[in-house]
Amino acid sequence: MFIPIIFGVGDERRPVAHGVRRHCPVCGTETPHHLVEARRRFTLFFIPVWKWNRRRLLVCNVCGDTRPAPEDAALP
Repeated sequence: MFIPIIFGVGDERRPVAHGVRRHCPVCGTETPHHLVEARRRFTLFFIPVWKWNRRRLLVCNVCGDTRPAPEDAALP
């Protein structure tokens, strides 16, 4: 008897703050960046079972470049 098991590993991103003004080193503009919290997660039958590797990232509003957020980034 064969029982299919559906599982997966992926990233989950949650917005934390909008409008953090930073200079982007890739596109060279000073624009509002989005501060997001990213985590890796393991799902079993589309239900999140385990989350790990929490990190905060800054995402450029113009080019989409993603970098680790510095400690002085605006937090809610």
